[in-house]
Amino acid sequence: MDHTRARGLVTALVLVLGAVLVAACTSAEPEAERVRLSWVEQPLPAPEGAPGRTVVRDAVQCGEGWWVVGAVFLDHPTETRDTRPAAWFSPDRMTWTSVPVDARTYWGRRAILGSVACSRGRIAVVGARSGGAHGNPRVTTFWLDERTLVDVRTTFIQYGGVTATNVGPVAGGPTGWLITGNRTSGPGVWVTDDPREFTRVEAEPGLTDDGDLQSLAQAGGWAGEEWVVVGAGARTGEHVDPDPLAWTSPDGLTWTPEEMPAADGAQDVHRVLALDDDRLLAVGLSAGRFAAWLREDGVWRDPVVFGAVAEEWHGAPYVASLARTPAGVLATLSTGDHYEMWRTEDGRDWRRVDVPLEPQTAGDHTLVVAGGDGLLLVADAGDAGHVWVGEPVSS
Repeated sequence: MDHTRARGLVTALVLVLGAVLVAACTSAEPEAERVRLSWVEQPLPAPEGAPGRTVVRDAVQCGEGWWVVGAVFLDHPTETRDTRPAAWFSPDRMTWTSVPVDARTYWGRRAILGSVACSRGRIAVVGARSGGAHGNPRVTTFWLDERTLVDVRTTFIQYGGVTATNVGPVAGGPTGWLITGNRTSGPGVWVTDDPREFTRVEAEPGLTDDGDLQSLAQAGGWAGEEWVVVGAGARTGEHVDPDPLAWTSPDGLTWTPEEMPAADGAQDVHRVLALDDDRLLAVGLSAGRFAAWLREDGVWRDPVVFGAVAEEWHGAPYVASLARTPAGVLATLSTGDHYEMWRTEDGRDWRRVDVPLEPQTAGDHTLVVAGGDGLLLVADAGDAGHVWVGEPVSS
C-alpha cells in the first residue's frame, strides 16, 4: 500500500506544528479564577460478555436519552482479539444500562468505539481497531437496530485502500451524518442520511489539494444550513507554518474552500460548533496556545488565544471535544501533558473549569464533554471509564 504522500503530509504538518508549539510555549498569562461546576459521578455497569476493563471515548444526547461509547479491554485476550466494542444508555444521565452489541464482522467485533453523533433522534457510531498486515486502523461504523448496536459490513476501500490516510470523528445534523477524514488527494468525507451506508467523497474539486497546497481536515459539524469541515494546510515554498482552513457544503457532496484568518506561527483547527444561526465557533491550536475562531455574518474573525500547550508532552496536544451545554460552551483539551476543560459564553472570553479528573495525556486516556439539555463529562485515566453529571453552581 503506497501512502507516501499521505505520510509525508502528516509528518510534515505534525513536526512543524510541534516544533513551533514547543518553542512558543515559554510562558502563559496569569490564570483567572476557575469556573466551578457541580459534579456527581454515575457508575457504568459492566457490559455483558467477556470481562475486562471498560474504556470510554465519546458521548452524545440523542433521542430519548444519553449515549456513551467505548470498548472493553479483555482480561483474557486471545492471539487475535484483545478488545470488544461497548456502549451505554441512560434516559436521565443518572441510571445507566449496557447496550447490546451485535458485531458480526471481523474488525467490528474488535472495534473501539471512538465517536458517536446524533441526527433526527438516531445515533451513528464510528469505531476502529489497528491490525492487519500493516497495522493500520480498520474502521467500522455502527447503527442502532431497535436497542442493539449493529456493525455495518462494507468494502475494504470504503475507509482504507491505497488512497487512505485517516478517518476522524462523526458529526450529526438535521439531514444526516458526516465523517471527516483524509485521503491521499486531500481532505475527504463520508456522508449519509442512513447510518447503514455512507457515501465516500474523495478527490472532490472543492476538497482536493490544488498543486502546492497540502492540507489536513480534522473534524466537521452542522452550521445551520450547511456542513463545515475544519483543519489546516500549508503551501509549498511560501512558508513552513500551517494555516487554519475550512470547507463548506450544503449536502456533504460538493464543497467550497473558505478562508480563515491566519496568525504568526503554526495553526491547526480541531473542532467546530454552531453557537446560533449566525455564529460559528472553531477551536484549535495557534503557536503554543489554544485558539478560538468566530465566524460572524459569514466572515471568520481573527483568533483569540487561551490556555497553553505543555513544554513536555506525553501525547499530542489537541482539542478533544467542543459542546454547547447549560453551563456555557465547554471545550476539553489535551495540553500534551494532561487534559483540561475550558468555558466560554461568546467564544472570546475563556476561563478554565474545575473538573473531577484531569487524566494525563496518553493513548488510553481522554476527557470528553457532551451537551444538550444537560451536561455530561466522560473521562478515562486508564483505570476504567468514568461518567459525571455536571450542573452549574448557584451563586
